Amino acid sequence: MPTKPLLAVTAALACLAAAPAPTVLVGATETSGHVLTDADGHTLYTYDLGPCTGSCLDLRRPVHAAGGTTPTLPPGIAGTLGTLARPDDRTLQLTYEGSPLYTYMGDTQPAETNGITPDWHVVPAHYLPTR
Repeated sequence: MPTKPLLAVTAALACLAAAPAPTVLVGATETSGHVLTDADGHTLYTYDLGPCTGSCLDLRRPVHAAGGTTPTLPPGIAGTLGTLARPDDRTLQLTYEGSPLYTYMGDTQPAETNGITPDWHVVPAHYLPTR
């Protein structure tokens, strides 16, 4: 009975189980290809005109970051997640490549992209090159 391959598979599964869950996920949209999403599968957006505050928040929701944790991307996705303190309430907001992340209230189903405007953009999932 070959035990070495079974041990290798068991060790690999243990490493995967120990890895932290990604902070954001990847969803396949009909219009924009693969994009970053929140844990519920809702598309993430960035805003060209600075932080979304005041009445802007009627339709957009900041993606809050859990304090004390390091944000992580799914394996194979390029880029950098970070956090910043929101200017209005000082809560931690998730960022991608330095840009604050938001969801759109009009996206009621996972991977919808109803929030695209000239100033609001989906966050494409950039895959790392494979060897």
